[in-house]
Amino acid sequence: MSDTDTLQINIVCLSASYKAFGMVVDFLADSMPFGTFELSEIAPVLRTQLKAGHNLAALQGSVMVGYAGWLLTTEAVGTEWMENRAILSPMSEGDAAALTIFASDDRGATTRLIRGARELNVGRRVFFKRGYDGQMKPGRKSTVLNTSNE
Repeated sequence: MSDTDTLQINIVCLSASYKAFGMVVDFLADSMPFGTFELSEIAPVLRTQLKAGHNLAALQGSVMVGYAGWLLTTEAVGTEWMENRAILSPMSEGDAAALTIFASDDRGATTRLIRGARELNVGRRVFFKRGYDGQMKPGRKSTVLNTSNE
């Protein structure tokens, strides 16, 4: 059993720092399909998510075991993005969010990252495309309206 096996997983919002950027890039480099992406494709998205605070990371000690990042958008653009008819652009405000980057090595972290992202986007419809090992999975629910737990 390694030291990381016994450490608790903490869910945190990463700051816009070079260290955070490097941690996410390093983690995603070993996560499919992100490990096959050109850095010039993913780096601007990560910078935007970190600067806006639209991210959550699962850390087990100092090791990243999960990452969720989203962009604010509108429901109209989110719907078109789901249908591959639009490209997302960062917005400072929006009535919806698009979960654009999600990777997790730990099932428990996955649940906590999704729950945390929903709590940070209460009142917004969240759009996401499900894919596993680089393959999209059609026919699964791909949008959810986040409501208050009260």
